[in-house]
Amino acid sequence: MTSSFALCTATPYNSQSLADWNLIEECGGEAALRELLRDFYDRIFDDVIIGFLFANSDKEALIDSQFHYVTSVLGDRSGEYGGPTIRAAHKELPILPGQFDRRHMLLKLVLLEYGVPDHVTQAWLELDTSLREFVVNMGATKRDELGAKD
Repeated sequence: MTSSFALCTATPYNSQSLADWNLIEECGGEAALRELLRDFYDRIFDDVIIGFLFANSDKEALIDSQFHYVTSVLGDRSGEYGGPTIRAAHKELPILPGQFDRRHMLLKLVLLEYGVPDHVTQAWLELDTSLREFVVNMGATKRDELGAKD
């Protein structure tokens, strides 16, 4: 397993160390999980509040990266993730707390609309919440850099 999750957050997600469920199976298979992630990223890219943050992003690459990431850190953690750390992925984004919360709300809506089991939804949302302070702090650093250039 190549998860870099533990290396990139000061407050590690620890709702369950290794669970007895598999994220892909709980979401109805790989195609269903990828469909859920596609819908999630479609909403993010189209969102009037946070969509601009993804304007220069490759949606397909994000979907694939997120698939590998969540399967490596949720449930039985059977997936393999070899992508960038959370720090590297967010270091150039001046993310505000409300923008993080908007993304979190979109994730919650998608998980509920797709009928993801409660225990999986809870674990996924706890993971997302555990990253909030870290991602927003990275955003503050970038906002400070941008402010210094004025």
